[in-house]
Amino acid sequence: MPAKRPATEVSSLAPAPAEAGRKAVRGKDVLISAALFLAGVGVAFGWAYDLFAKLFDLVHNRCAFQRSDFSVGCSVIRPPASALWGLLIGGGGMFLVLVGALVLGAVAAMTGRRAWIWPAVALPVIALVGGAGHVLVATAIS
Repeated sequence: MPAKRPATEVSSLAPAPAEAGRKAVRGKDVLISAALFLAGVGVAFGWAYDLFAKLFDLVHNRCAFQRSDFSVGCSVIRPPASALWGLLIGGGGMFLVLVGALVLGAVAAMTGRRAWIWPAVALPVIALVGGAGHVLVATAIS
């Protein structure tokens, strides 16, 4: 059987009290943060649906069926660069904002700070980035 440790050594190995190291996690703050984050996910899905629908308008071929020899003549139309930038800004920007809000909100909640601030900041940024992507893609569709 191992020998007992001295009292001074045992007290130095004990975890620090919750008040000394970090603040307690606030349940109400976490619920508000989760609700704001879910609202941000909803807004992002709305813009993503819009961008995905416009993607089908961008990537299309104009084909004409010629009845005389039963051939099909297609002309491939390449989307302009503004549309590709719009998809990148809209989709990638919303993804980065959502991930950033999730990570920063979780870190803030675990350290006892206000976690709802990060999803609250993310909501208008998601709307702005999604709107910018929509405008860029919509201007490319003729």
